[in-house]
Amino acid sequence: MSYSEFRLELARRRPDLSLEAVDAAYEFAKKAHGDQVRYSGEPYIVHPVSVAQILLSLQPDLPTLQAALLHDVTEDTEVKLEEIEKLFGTDVARLVHGMDKLAVVKVRKEDEEAEKWKKMFLAMANDVRVVFIKLADRLHNMRTLQHVPPHKQERIARETLLVHAAIASRLGIYEIKGELEDLCFRYLYPREFAELSQELDELRARSEEYMAFATSELEQLLFREGVEVEQVQGRFKHLWSIFQKLEKKDRHNLESIYDLFAVRIILPDVIRGSEEQVAHVYSTLGLIHGAYIPLQDRFKDYVAVPKPNGYRSLHTTVLGLGGDLYQEPTEVQIRTMGMHRQAELGIASHWSYKLGSKGGAAMDSKKQRLFEEVLKKVQVLVRREPDLEGGVKQWLEDYQHLKVPDRKVVEDWLLDQGLTVDELKIIRQARSNGRLSLQPQVEEQLAWLRGLAESTDARMELNLYSEHIFVLTPQRKVVELPRGATPVDFAYAVHTEVGNKMVNVKVNDRIVPFDYELQNGEMVEVLTRNNGKPSRYWLSMARTASAKNKIRNWFHRQDKEANVTAGRELLNKDLVALNKPVLDDKYTVLKNYADKARTLAEREQILENVGLGTVSSTQIAKTLFPEATAPEKKKEEVYKVPAALTEKVVVTGEENLPVVFSSCCKPKPPYPVIGYVTRGHSIRIHRLSCRELTGLDGQRFVSVHWKEKN
Repeated sequence: MSYSEFRLELARRRPDLSLEAVDAAYEFAKKAHGDQVRYSGEPYIVHPVSVAQILLSLQPDLPTLQAALLHDVTEDTEVKLEEIEKLFGTDVARLVHGMDKLAVVKVRKEDEEAEKWKKMFLAMANDVRVVFIKLADRLHNMRTLQHVPPHKQERIARETLLVHAAIASRLGIYEIKGELEDLCFRYLYPREFAELSQELDELRARSEEYMAFATSELEQLLFREGVEVEQVQGRFKHLWSIFQKLEKKDRHNLESIYDLFAVRIILPDVIRGSEEQVAHVYSTLGLIHGAYIPLQDRFKDYVAVPKPNGYRSLHTTVLGLGGDLYQEPTEVQIRTMGMHRQAELGIASHWSYKLGSKGGAAMDSKKQRLFEEVLKKVQVLVRREPDLEGGVKQWLEDYQHLKVPDRKVVEDWLLDQGLTVDELKIIRQARSNGRLSLQPQVEEQLAWLRGLAESTDARMELNLYSEHIFVLTPQRKVVELPRGATPVDFAYAVHTEVGNKMVNVKVNDRIVPFDYELQNGEMVEVLTRNNGKPSRYWLSMARTASAKNKIRNWFHRQDKEANVTAGRELLNKDLVALNKPVLDDKYTVLKNYADKARTLAEREQILENVGLGTVSSTQIAKTLFPEATAPEKKKEEVYKVPAALTEKVVVTGEENLPVVFSSCCKPKPPYPVIGYVTRGHSIRIHRLSCRELTGLDGQRFVSVHWKEKN
């Protein structure tokens, strides 16, 4: 399609959009691509124009069409994103940048990795409009795949089937899904595609006759019963769908598939107040079942229980609809016009509120922009006072059913909050052109998506993965992590030893600190060394429980002896205070701890937990001798000084680490000490007897001892 043809179609289908703004994006893209050509030999600009044309069926907004025309400019030319932002605004630049990020998605085969790529695709496209542009981009590329070198065709088709068609299906955009799948079928299974196409062509004439007969029968039935109908239509199943059904049932010819086509009954939408009514959908089903024989186990109610992608319709299969012409069962689908729009466009049917209805003139672009500005202002006011959202929503969307006093209450509140009389007039004018919605454009879609994910089992299937990120290894493996994850989390997610031996990290070939927050789509490379080892500082940098546990396990193995010794000293101190015997070499006093026989290993474990700070020595002593009470505390306990000590400390075997000596207990040798990692990542040194240690997080304690003199 040429740009002039696209422009005429745009003016006809979307008179509310600014042609001048679209022209500006086209001229900029055309100049930027210059003499570039596609594999077909056509000027490169043909591709973005075709992408924009495909998007027209999804009712896009202006920034989406502009971004569609510009989507390859920053990737394939010298133009920088800053220039696009300057000329076309932040919204368009963000969409173009989103397309650049999605270029990283590459899939070769169907496996667990492909599923991660799908999640990564949606997570990186944090604006759903980017997904629409990418799907339209891939659809046009598939339509012209015959011009691509043969060795690339299968790879592109497989990637399209595994990612793009699958995502179109998840979002319910069957219009794009079906065509993508059939195009992939052509290149992935050329022999089967050719055979099935030929067989279907031979049956098509007869099937079209059957479909026309069934459609006519239903139209006459509904007319006799006085049912108002928008349309009764027949449709053939897609080739890929038929092929999958044959494979699943292990059949080899179309004669074994009786539901090559289905008949749809599309009923008008019925709205009462602000509620959609569906009783006429079920009453129509009753008429069909009364006139023809329904097959058991072939009825599906997707109205009461929609599919995860929002698809709604009643499906039934009946006998007798073909009369004497054919005896096979016929599938009948019953839905409203709104459900039909959803079935064809999925999430895109929620794309935007539309100003203008049947028989009503659409607003010109200037009035449209004014209305959008006023509506945004109303939205801001409602966010401030969420309790009033219901009233404002009804005033905006269902004005004619509101009583005059109720209208005045809402309008007075809006005026009090800063809305002007002229702005109220703009909303009134917009209302005369069609039904309004409080939630415009993408905000409505994202709310719909999130609401759907919250209310169905599709949470992991159909959300924007706002709580996760997806990054790549140098081998292009996808690693899924929680949002906020750091290189520490990544290293341990790859392999425990990679984390333990990590010494440096590169993100997109640039060295980053270990507390760097990873972003979707980044390539992360961990540099290791055989003598590398973790630091306790990493515990404050890790976000995943898995990474933290692996770090603790490493120190647990390394510090076991030191922790047992520290725990022994702590418990001995409490035992001395209670006038009880101290621990011997076999820790005999713990032999029957808590009325349970303990092995030597279990006794060591108890002391190690004390040394780690996960259990207090006081608690152990009280469990051993519940009746004993400690004497009044002396001003200072006397400890045996082992060797000449310095006033420097060794932290988990490391010397010269930056530490802070706590002022609350003024630690001095020879009294035993312990370290505590603060929220600010510093290590504070306390005496083991310090009262301030009570109630602190036991997982933040680190082993510390005084350094001996040489």
